[in-house]
Amino acid sequence: MKRLLGILLLSAFVLAHAPARAQAQEYPSKTVRILVGFAPGGATDILARLVAKHLSEQWSQPVIVENRPGAGGNIAHEAVAKAEPDGHTLLFTSAPLTINPSLYRNLPYDTVRDFAPVTLVATVPSLLLVPSASKITTFDEFVRHVRAKPGSLNYGSAGNGTPQHLAMELLKSMADLRIVHIPYKGGAPAVADLISGQTDVMFAAFPEAAPHVRANRLKALAISASKRSPLMPDLPTVAESGVRGFEAVGWQGLLAPAATPRPVVEKIHQTLARGLAQPELRSRIDAMGIEFSGAGPQPYQRFIRDEVAKWAKVVEQSGARID
Repeated sequence: MKRLLGILLLSAFVLAHAPARAQAQEYPSKTVRILVGFAPGGATDILARLVAKHLSEQWSQPVIVENRPGAGGNIAHEAVAKAEPDGHTLLFTSAPLTINPSLYRNLPYDTVRDFAPVTLVATVPSLLLVPSASKITTFDEFVRHVRAKPGSLNYGSAGNGTPQHLAMELLKSMADLRIVHIPYKGGAPAVADLISGQTDVMFAAFPEAAPHVRANRLKALAISASKRSPLMPDLPTVAESGVRGFEAVGWQGLLAPAATPRPVVEKIHQTLARGLAQPELRSRIDAMGIEFSGAGPQPYQRFIRDEVAKWAKVVEQSGARID
């Protein structure tokens, strides 16, 4: 009797999961759209197009990128959260996904519940920068100056609630610093004013900042990641410079609507993981100063939960709000 019951339970399990497995085998059956909530040309858009190209080549199906910028990525986030959960509408996004729940009062989606994480493609460190003409040359000098003259320095950012704004707020909290925030409408004008000396210091994403450092238009004091970058091996991390435990990185990754069948999610991840292992794609990621990850659905889910909790505390302390 027990054996018969076991057979019946196993049969029921197999039958229940057969449609999902069949759907995964047939997937993709039509064009796959990858929505990006930011304008073309940025790091997130560039990586999304590399991902789309690889998936299209592997599946022999069109995989296209659609840019839907606006509201800090929320327009694209909502569209994918409410899309048909069949794997043909995906989201390629970045750190604002985990920051926005603390910035916006009434999001039309839930960051944790409404998405099925597929692959964390990469993390993006930032550089702590000062103008090339600044008398500050090291992280330690920066801290000493701020503590000796609280509020005497200002820092720019791409705007309230952006990753680089909150990275500086985290540093202020952990290192007990007082620096005045000047928000800009985008990272490019903020960097331009730092170069000209209109502002004193800022965090900027590695791909955006590195060319200016190499051209001696800006000086880098530290990197925000937990380890040094192989592209700037002599540049210390903030943590090893004295603020133990500090880490503030952006990221880029692929997600699907929450109810997407697990076998479909796994198929997308495995296909993408094979591409990320290829030297050509890895070298293009590495050359941007972006740290390859490749973490799959479960670790990516944990990462998202941790990031939501981490930035909620920073947003609360900073008082940043968008609405």
